[in-house]
Amino acid sequence: MNSKDENKNNEWEMLGHDPVPGYKAAFYLAVLVAVIYLIFAFSTGGGGGH
Repeated sequence: MNSKDENKNNEWEMLGHDPVPGYKAAFYLAVLVAVIYLIFAFSTGGGGGH
């Protein structure tokens, strides 16, 4: 194995990690809140235009 392969291997080991529980649920919750906010903002007319 040459040094390029070794560097690629080391880089992959640094990037690889075990998923942390709770982050996926928090992400989906944040997206859901954002979508609900946008629906509310656009349905009420949002803004002070005439």
